[in-house]
Amino acid sequence: MALDEPNDDDTVFNEKEFTFCINTGLLAQTGAVKIDLSYMGFSVESANPMSSGGSSCGGCSSAGNCG
Repeated sequence: MALDEPNDDDTVFNEKEFTFCINTGLLAQTGAVKIDLSYMGFSVESANPMSSGGSSCGGCSSAGNCG
């Protein structure tokens, strides 16, 4: 997850005062995405989990949690 501006390749979702954008091709691969916040930081889960390769987080577990 990173701060970004939506572009033509993104699907945009608005939830309360937040706007989320995700690359449309990535969304097709992941399916529904759930973002949650706990005392450990954000967790991002998808209906179709992706491999951890290529993550820019560096601290992600196999469950997709970054913190």
